[in-house]
Amino acid sequence: MRHSRLNLVLLAVLFISCAGSGTTAQKMQQKISQFDRAGFSDFLIDKNGVYHAVFQESPAIGKPTFIYYSVSTNKGASWSKPVALSNDGTGNGAGGPRILEDAGGKIYAIWKRYGKTGGYPVGDDIMDGPGGYRVGTLFYKVLSGGAWSNQVQLNEREARQGSWFAAAAPSGGVYVFWSQLYPQATIADWPHCDYLRMAGLNGTSFAYRDLNKPPTPPTQQYAYFNPTDGAINLEGYIDRGGNVHMVYEDNVNDIQEVKYFDGHAQKIVYTYPKYKQGNTFNNPGRLLVDGKGNDHLIFLPCEATLESEQLWDINLAANQTNVLTSIEKPNVKIKGFQANQGPNGAMAITIEAGAVGESNEAFGMYYDHGTWKDVGLTRNASKAKFFSKDFIGVGGYLTNVSLLTAYSSTFATVAYDAGGRKSMLMTISARTVGNSGYSLDNPFLVYSPVDH
Repeated sequence: MRHSRLNLVLLAVLFISCAGSGTTAQKMQQKISQFDRAGFSDFLIDKNGVYHAVFQESPAIGKPTFIYYSVSTNKGASWSKPVALSNDGTGNGAGGPRILEDAGGKIYAIWKRYGKTGGYPVGDDIMDGPGGYRVGTLFYKVLSGGAWSNQVQLNEREARQGSWFAAAAPSGGVYVFWSQLYPQATIADWPHCDYLRMAGLNGTSFAYRDLNKPPTPPTQQYAYFNPTDGAINLEGYIDRGGNVHMVYEDNVNDIQEVKYFDGHAQKIVYTYPKYKQGNTFNNPGRLLVDGKGNDHLIFLPCEATLESEQLWDINLAANQTNVLTSIEKPNVKIKGFQANQGPNGAMAITIEAGAVGESNEAFGMYYDHGTWKDVGLTRNASKAKFFSKDFIGVGGYLTNVSLLTAYSSTFATVAYDAGGRKSMLMTISARTVGNSGYSLDNPFLVYSPVDH
């Protein structure tokens, strides 16, 4: 038996320095993307109430997938024309982005670029998702004083980084965590990304820190070397004490292990057979925290081990599993889910589900002060009888996909303002259109207030 050596116990009491780097809802729904080829997105409402959106989009078939940025200074009523952040002239595309703010009001847009400078361009990679599957290079830009900085490379070498997440500490700093290939690796696969690192960002400068010691390969040049256990679906946050909480998956003897680090020690919280759950990197587990400081792992358990497809909430402090919802109708699948942290322990979950070969409906689950509220987000979601519980329709929750005759929701992200009010970005593929002029089957990004 091969024992795990990617051990976060080596991080014991990992501590982050407290020094900071330093109308009606229907009328307010807005289309943000330009080319109807949008993908993953992230959403930030900053301390001044300004709305920031970053998202993937390709200008045309055969063109790279770039990261675009748009801003709204009037609470989502109108948005600026998107500008490309990741088009660095290499012809390489980028994976799903993140956007965060530090204590000084600087905005950081972060993404993983595919390919290498001067190499054969990699415009897109359908095998890469929010959990990270393909290796690439992390880059970021800083918005300060109304202008974006030059692109900053967040690693010594290109095409070494796999799974990653970014977090803003309560102290005000912005930090990035990632898994990367061990230094001598020549095979660019995620199982070889068993070297965990982090960086604290301070504008366009940053400082690295290694979180574990990577293995040493054999001295013989052609000897077979089995990597320890590369990390995928890396996810986490920083608590008020500066401790990093994180979850990730690795593979040990053909068993996928979901591991959780609580800031002090690591443990395995879930296992399932390898190759039995499909591409988990498209819907990685999300680590959230409630108002009592208890960590919650929101994830899709292995459907091959269950009678119905389900979405779970594991209270990691109490070691209790809550089935948030389960599919009750044949041939219906949970196509995706996302989860976002809100203030004071609030949580927002969005789910895309539908029958095989049909359009997806979007559903929302919102947690506040110990109670979950289930809401239909798209036109027919409140009527759909897919799940073990009802999702009610609430005024202001319907997105403008209600204007379309057919549609498919593929991704959503929720942001909270200072008052705890929610707004949402959703990627939607329009299949049939009326007079709206949207292209057939092309995904576009829309903004919609949730409870304004």
